[in-house]
Amino acid sequence: MKKHIRSILSLVLALSMALALAACGSGSSSSSGSGDSSTDGSSASSGSDDKVYTLIVTNHDSSTSVGEQYVETLLNQISEESGGRLQFSYNPGGSLYGGGEAVEAVRSGAADICWNATSITVGVFPISEFINVPLNGITCAQMGSKVFQDMMAEIPECAAEFDDFYVIAAHDCSVGILSTVNKKIETVDDLQGLNIRSAGTVQSNYINMIGCSASSMATSEVYEALSKNVVEGMTNDWHNIDCFNLYEVVNYIMDYPINSTSCFMLMNKDTYESLPEDLQAIFDKYQTYASDMAGYYWDCMRFITGEKAEELGVEIYEPSEEVYDYLTQDEFQEEMAEWFVEYLDGYGYDGQAIYDQCMEIVARYADEYTDPYATEMALEDWDMDSVNNY
Repeated sequence: MKKHIRSILSLVLALSMALALAACGSGSSSSSGSGDSSTDGSSASSGSDDKVYTLIVTNHDSSTSVGEQYVETLLNQISEESGGRLQFSYNPGGSLYGGGEAVEAVRSGAADICWNATSITVGVFPISEFINVPLNGITCAQMGSKVFQDMMAEIPECAAEFDDFYVIAAHDCSVGILSTVNKKIETVDDLQGLNIRSAGTVQSNYINMIGCSASSMATSEVYEALSKNVVEGMTNDWHNIDCFNLYEVVNYIMDYPINSTSCFMLMNKDTYESLPEDLQAIFDKYQTYASDMAGYYWDCMRFITGEKAEELGVEIYEPSEEVYDYLTQDEFQEEMAEWFVEYLDGYGYDGQAIYDQCMEIVARYADEYTDPYATEMALEDWDMDSVNNY
């Protein structure tokens, strides 16, 4: 009898140890970089479970930047809505992957989520680079975000660029402006021959077109280049000027929107498909909201960065009528359009047809965003409880 009891106790103990080991092996938290975060190792389970899914997020922007604030604010709300079953491990400042590595890291599953921009991934998402083309009619990040979302919905070739990913948000960045160290641009002649830092091929083409000399370099190198007079000015958007403290090394900012940049928050496709359907549904619910929210966040930087710059004595000014007419002339617009069409043709697309469709999308928002900065904006004004209206 005692032997029989000992056998039962041994069986119970062995079973308890097995369950404990299983719990340690699978964990209450799972990093799904390899796309295996579902409870049964297969694609999404139809119901819900109590498992906590921890996703690895990489961002090249600094921890204090609007880029990281946006990412963490959005994903923290998604985590809250999931009841804590979705958790996110944040790695800002390129601490995990740099800007040039992040998209491929997410594609391969080395990371689960990244925030990035087409100015960094030139040629990877060429149709999406339409947002970056100067003189395309986009006046602010909110407008550009609407245009980008419609491009994804209405141009199959644009959506296909992201087939390897789940797109959490497709949005626009704050507009790029021309900032200079020692020379205020008051006439067309003031532009001629200036050595200006630019980002990406499309922006460099425009800078050369207006009579400056474009020097392409990463934003992380611009502060030193400006402070040592390697370049005389830069094109950079409001959020990057803040992120890298570039208002410390310029004296003039011409408040004219040269161009903006299409951006995105991407998730590894296997990671998304391995989540239970109810958690997938939360991400689905936030897609449009996340893109619109990003547009608002980046437009806010016009005021946040502008205030910091003015406190340091930087003069922010609008271009004279002469300079404005020169920068926006039809000839330049036509040349930029021709360049982009040829650029897409080089990837095997019908560049003209895609460009025309993109411009039709821009036109539908033109009246709504003729004066996008008429009212000052602040990050805290975005209604984080309004997602259900989307």
